[in-house]
Amino acid sequence: MKRISILFLLSLLFAAGLQAVAGDVRVSNRKQLFEIYPQTASALPLRRIRGAFARGRNRVFGVNGSPQNFASALVYLRYAAARHYAPAQTLMGLMYAKGYGLPENHATARQWYQLAARQGYARALIKLGDWYAEEHVVSADAVQVYACYASAKSHSQIGTPAYRDAIRRIETLTVRMTAAQKAITHRLQGQYPSQCLKG
Repeated sequence: MKRISILFLLSLLFAAGLQAVAGDVRVSNRKQLFEIYPQTASALPLRRIRGAFARGRNRVFGVNGSPQNFASALVYLRYAAARHYAPAQTLMGLMYAKGYGLPENHATARQWYQLAARQGYARALIKLGDWYAEEHVVSADAVQVYACYASAKSHSQIGTPAYRDAIRRIETLTVRMTAAQKAITHRLQGQYPSQCLKG
């Protein structure tokens, strides 16, 4: 009960013009509050970005009560992707790769995957590895594909779907790799992200 009343009082303070006292500094407007507590400023847009991504994703796949509508999904996903939200960038890559509401464009899809992969987003690293494995890129080899999957594994938490997908792909790939390729991947340990993103 105390927690609810404290939260209620804090919300009243926030609504009443953000009149708060921080040490000796009296905060009278939002700009001053954000200068003192910068994490407050970054939390608000992040919620909007995540919300836009969720609405876009729902419209791409037609889930959670949203009809499948690629045109409106693009509006939301472009908003989130332009603000460097890796899941949105990955989904933009998928839309270009599959031609969902856009002309199929493999080069643009790869660029979106790489943008998200540079941020260490495991799903994008897996998609990029799949991309190389499907030989959309002529110069890609098993070592580069392995590097993408290993990066995805290291950037995801144990037990998550991305982690399990990365492990499954690594196991499948290592069966087809030569001894020389396995030796190279062992030598490159710790350099997997840069190896994955080269070329």
